[in-house]
Amino acid sequence: MISPLFTTIVLLAGFIFVFMKFTSSKPEDGLKRFREKERRANSTLKKPLDDLDFIKVPLNDIPMPEPAVNERCASLIGEIKRLAKNKTVNLTGISNTDLKLTYGAPNLPILTEYDQNFTAICKNLYDLGMEYKNAGFTDEAVATLNAAVKIGTDISGNYTELAQIYAERGLYVEIQRLINSADSIRSLTKQSTISKLQNILDSHTSSVINLSGDDGEPSAPDSILPADILDILETVPYTTDDQK
Repeated sequence: MISPLFTTIVLLAGFIFVFMKFTSSKPEDGLKRFREKERRANSTLKKPLDDLDFIKVPLNDIPMPEPAVNERCASLIGEIKRLAKNKTVNLTGISNTDLKLTYGAPNLPILTEYDQNFTAICKNLYDLGMEYKNAGFTDEAVATLNAAVKIGTDISGNYTELAQIYAERGLYVEIQRLINSADSIRSLTKQSTISKLQNILDSHTSSVINLSGDDGEPSAPDSILPADILDILETVPYTTDDQK
């Protein structure tokens, strides 16, 4: 008669063997799939780029006072004007392998150039916005940072700096707009950016929420503002970017 202990040991050993074989094969399988995908990508012929979502830099939305606020602003404005003439595409979050599969391996260099143009324009817009803010030209900073949001910048600081200005002005609905905009970016910093914006909104609206008359009951964790308070905020007159 086979001992129960012996049976248990055999079954346990078999389980460990199968588990080790399964887990050890997964990385190898993943590497094989990647190599096969990369092989297909490298052999993909050149395809048209007609469906690319080319970005038009909104130069009319970017304040460019004459004379310039300072030399740094003048330099950044000049660079932004230069970059605006280049073809620009936001390819953040799309791997080179997927780009080659979609548009063909020969197109990878030009696609990389388009994406680098996007990165450069976003950085220069952020730097110009911060230069305006630090120089005390807050309205110009808001307009410039909003221009970057309009083209889909993935620079986290662009969103948070703008949100801080809106918070100081009591424009909480505008912060919610930024959260919605940040939710559409493909950057790895997406969730972090949204969390920072939510924290800014919560920290500046908590006192308003406490006045909503809920008999001391905490508000729902997923809500940003009670509906009645949000309605009040939306009726407060303020000057939008289009009205400036």
